Amino acid sequence: MSHGRLCIVLLLRECALSAKGNIEANDGETLGQLAANGAGIARVGRFSIAEEPASGRLVPILEACNSGYVEMIHAVFVGGAGMPARVRLFVDFLADRLR
Repeated sequence: MSHGRLCIVLLLRECALSAKGNIEANDGETLGQLAANGAGIARVGRFSIAEEPASGRLVPILEACNSGYVEMIHAVFVGGAGMPARVRLFVDFLADRLR
């Protein structure tokens, strides 16, 4: 789905495979839609494809090879005295919930 390398961990051994194709995307929802429409396979978070596995449009593969890797979430905002209280509350909420 994207140009680069696909790494699969099998029995604590890392295998790097070249990924070839003419489609490139950088968000899980788009990758999930492409895979569901037959463009290939994709590694995406379950939150990006919540309905597709239940409907049978996508089928999990290579789950035994899942390293459990998760990406960090970054909250970027302008701070200071002029920052609305709702922004600070939301950032604090995210920090508490995602630790």
